Formats: sequence, structure tokens, C-alpha cells
Amino acid sequence: MGSPRAVLFHLCFSLFTLDITKASSFHATLFADDINLHMSNSYSNVLQTTVNLELCKIDHWVRANNLSLNYNKTNFMVLTSRKHNPASFKVTINNHNISPEDNLKYLGVLLVNKLNWKPHVQKVKTSCIDTSTR
Repeated sequence: MGSPRAVLFHLCFSLFTLDITKASSFHATLFADDINLHMSNSYSNVLQTTVNLELCKIDHWVRANNLSLNYNKTNFMVLTSRKHNPASFKVTINNHNISPEDNLKYLGVLLVNKLNWKPHVQKVKTSCIDTSTR
């Protein structure tokens, strides 16, 4: 068990970061110092508008708590099984354009915007082959 100071720090950090989940209507997943915000809507234009409005709320929360976002590490992905052009989806926060991604690594899993597992399976296969040749 850590020192009382370390335990208090982690408790305060947890309480502090859990508060961000109440700052907007995003569904939030927190892991360590990473946050994954997600939202869905059947209509792309409504989703884009709502995401940008909710990101304003997140930005307000971040500033009110004297924190900062690393805009260079912030990106988004539109998950869909339909034909959709993610380039037409524009996301901004604090006047910074957020870049769209076709795939993202999240907690060790490679997520692909077309909702298939081929790239992740290939990555795991490659990793297994690399491990077995050592």
C-alpha cells in the first residue's frame, strides 16, 4: 500500500476526473489520464453539431479546472457500417480542428471506423509471429 499522501492524491485525482463525466452529455470512458468521449446519432449533421457543442462544454470544464488539452494528441473517429466520408465531418475545440482517423489504438485494441476486426487480427498475428521467432 502506498503512502497516505499518494493514496490521497489518487483519490483526489479520481474524484476530480470523474467530474468531467458530468460536464457534458458525452458518454465517457476514463483510463489513467486518457478519456474517450463517445456519442451516437443516426443523422450525421445532428451528430456533428451536438459533438461540437458538447466539446465546448468539455473545454469550459478543462479551463475551469486549470487543466489543458494536448490538441495534437486529440482526434476523433466516426464509426459506421454505412458509406460515410469522415472528411466531411468537422470537429473543433477551442478553435483547433481535430483530425479524423480511420483507425485508433485504444487500450491495446485497434479500432477501425468500418467496424471490422481485420487490422487488429493482423496486428495480433504479426505480434505472435514476432514473439515466436525470438
